[in-house]
Amino acid sequence: MTEIMIDIIESFAQLRRRFAEKFVRYGKAFLFQYETPRVVTMRSRRIGLTYRIVQLALFVYLIGYVFIYSKSYQRFDYADGSVVSKVRGILQGSDQTNRTQIWDSNDFVVPAQESNAFFVATNIVFTKNQYQGNCPEDKHVGSRKVQCRKDSDCEKGSLVLYGNGIRTGRCVLSTSTCEVHTWCPKEMGKAPRVPTLSGYDSVSVLVKNHVVFRKFGVKRRNILDNFSENYLTTCRYHPQNDRLCPVFALRDLVTFAGESLEEMAVKGGIIGFNIDWDCDLDYGEENCLPHYSFRRLDNRGDKVASGWNFRHAFYYYDFDGFNRRDLVKYWGIRFVFLVSGRAGMFYPVNFILHVGSSVGLFSCASVICEFILAIAYRSDMLATAKFVNLEKLKKSRRSSSINFGETADSKTGHPGDCPCFRYCGHYSSRRESLGSITSSPLPAVPDHLDISWITPSPTVESSNIPLTHINRNTEWVYL
Repeated sequence: MTEIMIDIIESFAQLRRRFAEKFVRYGKAFLFQYETPRVVTMRSRRIGLTYRIVQLALFVYLIGYVFIYSKSYQRFDYADGSVVSKVRGILQGSDQTNRTQIWDSNDFVVPAQESNAFFVATNIVFTKNQYQGNCPEDKHVGSRKVQCRKDSDCEKGSLVLYGNGIRTGRCVLSTSTCEVHTWCPKEMGKAPRVPTLSGYDSVSVLVKNHVVFRKFGVKRRNILDNFSENYLTTCRYHPQNDRLCPVFALRDLVTFAGESLEEMAVKGGIIGFNIDWDCDLDYGEENCLPHYSFRRLDNRGDKVASGWNFRHAFYYYDFDGFNRRDLVKYWGIRFVFLVSGRAGMFYPVNFILHVGSSVGLFSCASVICEFILAIAYRSDMLATAKFVNLEKLKKSRRSSSINFGETADSKTGHPGDCPCFRYCGHYSSRRESLGSITSSPLPAVPDHLDISWITPSPTVESSNIPLTHINRNTEWVYL
């Protein structure tokens, strides 16, 4: 029993010593070991061309996309803005008696001001002189319960889905609908098939847009300081001829959105009025200018509830003191302002960060080439060429010295011990370059290579050692 305990104690002691030795060895390696890169040049058309192509692609990406297109060296801020519009023009229309009526902007712009939008009426239906009373329900309200044959079919005080009033309990046989208490007479007209208003070429819109980039303290507006009153009166926006004019013709707005004004005026629609500010403040605030674009937001092919329409009432009292109203149903085009903007300015921190990341990105070319080398060449060849242990190099340093006082050993081919010198030269053949001769323990020159052209130093020339003997024992690196 005692021997077993002694063996166990000795085993633990051995494990502890091994652990201590490994700990000390790894600790020394961690504290006293330093790695420095070694440059190995390899002459290969395939790998060299791959390396340069990858570098060129990265360079084009960094310069073309990162710095020129994305401008990643800048700091950005986004715009806060508001839009006010003023519509001017005259339209012609006709009422139910075919009398010609003149509509100015106060008539066909309803409401007069909207938040970041404006509406222009193109088609209308009037229902005049409505009063509070009893009248037959409209049979086109969309509910089957509005029709009746006798009074019992119309429950008094009940409401009908999509109806216009409260039932009185009476059935109107002339229309076969229930009588309701509401605004009478009811709106019976249908949507016209052609626009009732004309003269759109005279309508223009003045747009006032203000934006601010708070991060840079920059405020801009689309009406520039060099614009005069005469210019604002005569100019009209055009994307090629006058792209900065803030006055827009109504027909041009619809045309630039790819639509026909005559077709769109029948049922109406919605057009997006885009104002984009893309500013590079490195070139000055005066070059921060708006860009306008237009597109239709609704779908012209909608079969149900297409277009844009609404109703509006004008209230008044007659001579007898009764409250009356004129009900107008509008079809028209609603223009919605969509303001966006981004301003950029040079920022040193972003510039340094992106330059540093760009330099690091070039290492991808080396990674790709290293991957190709690992596949195309043996790993032991790469390890021999790329990694050198300096401790072994220090121990073998004397083996690379040359004795000029004695002849070489006939068995080993190495010179004897005497003061040595450091020999340097260059080797080149017709097919490949071998690099430089060093004192590190590297593979010897193969016998089949021609190295007779190397020119030794004056000390070597004055010695009696054959040149071929020196060359055969000098250590080489093939790059």
